[in-house]
Amino acid sequence: MSGTKMEISERKFTFRDKIKNALFPERCPYCTRVIPLGDLCCDDCAEKFNSITYHTYARGGFYTVSAVPYTDIFAEAIKRFKFNNSQQYAYQLARVMADAIVKEYKDEEFDMITFVPLHPVKLRERGYNQSELLATELSRLSGIPVVTALKKTRNNQPQHTQKKASQRESNVKGVYRLTDKRIAEGKRILLIDDIITTGNTLGECGRILVAGGAEKVLCATFAVTVVKTT
Repeated sequence: MSGTKMEISERKFTFRDKIKNALFPERCPYCTRVIPLGDLCCDDCAEKFNSITYHTYARGGFYTVSAVPYTDIFAEAIKRFKFNNSQQYAYQLARVMADAIVKEYKDEEFDMITFVPLHPVKLRERGYNQSELLATELSRLSGIPVVTALKKTRNNQPQHTQKKASQRESNVKGVYRLTDKRIAEGKRILLIDDIITTGNTLGECGRILVAGGAEKVLCATFAVTVVKTT
């Protein structure tokens, strides 16, 4: 089986996109300032980016690349995207992720992109899965198909409410399943989430994919929680 390397094709804007933008202008996901169609952020916020690509390991040893730290304007962008019904920021965040993925995984080939799923109850409450939106935009940018390979079968407590490491680990056990028992078989998979903190969620999803026969699982997120030092 021959996969596809992550190579980015820039987004092309249609006449319909331009009309829509005239009515609902593009905004910077980090500060909500109006920006030109196609820009990823405003000039002021662009100065707060650096050239660092962040990498860590999800539980179980799944290598994970992240584009930005979960701090300052980047944390605000994630919260806005995730909780304020700001689905329009998916492309801008995914485009930043794409650069980090290409840089870190330039020699890797992928058969599919998949994402951390939401439980149906949570999906109905929020109206969308932010990780699925990011994965879909990455698929459009790269041409690698996005596949719903995982489902969430138990509506567990949010990970951020679990204070102890042991609680965060046990909170995701038995929560995820494959959507089809052979869907991951022999596949090289790029697994997407919006943020990695302790890595338990990505690690459990990766474990399920490998148990289902995945050849390789690599992960990517928009942001990573960084440990403050003094």
